[in-house]
Order: sequence, then structure tokens, then C-alpha cells
Amino acid sequence: MRAIIAVFFAAAFTASCSVYPVAQDPDGLALRRNANEVLMALQAYHRDKGRFPPALAELVPAYIPRLPDSPPLHYRAGDGSLSFRYIPTWPQLRPVWCSSVGDSTDWRCEEHLLLTRLN
Repeated sequence: MRAIIAVFFAAAFTASCSVYPVAQDPDGLALRRNANEVLMALQAYHRDKGRFPPALAELVPAYIPRLPDSPPLHYRAGDGSLSFRYIPTWPQLRPVWCSSVGDSTDWRCEEHLLLTRLN
């Protein structure tokens, strides 16, 4: 019985460990790279017009050829920030929420234990 309990706790501990740091998995890096392109277009728009666009669609085609298909971006025109959520691939299946720090390409990403609606 003790052996079964020990195996259970060892398996639970191993499953809770992350292989990559938060948002440093290949998917997270690719999604942040796509979002960074939009952030750089936002910065250029802001530099040229003195304000952020009311919607991301205003960036196309003058500042960026097209908006990326993924990740689905949430935009705040007040400060030019972006955020997105995604679920990494195996073995890290906890949802990750990422937010830019203002209109910079600095990101704050954190894992969430509970799955909530992603969009």
C-alpha cells in the first residue's frame, strides 16, 4: 500500500513539473513573436500619429501586411497593450495568459490551473 501511495505522489509531482519555463515553449515563443510584430506596428503608428489606433485593423496595410491568425489578440487602445491566451502542447497543458507591458515587447505570462474560456 505504501508503494502505491509513493508511486501516486511521485507521478503527481512529476506531472506538475513544467518542461519549459512559462511561455518559453515553442508554441508560446511563436505566438509572442507574432504578437511582437503587431506591437511594433502599434509603436510605429503611435510615433506617426501621436495616438494608438482605435482598432488593430487600422494597422493594415500601412504598418503591417496583415494581422496574424494566431494568437487571437485582445487589444486595449488606451495604452496600446495586447494580451492573449493559449494552451501549450504536451506535457504542459495548463492555460497560459500573456499580457504586454504597455505597448512594449516585454511580456508577463503566467500559468493558470483552471481552464477558462480562451476567447
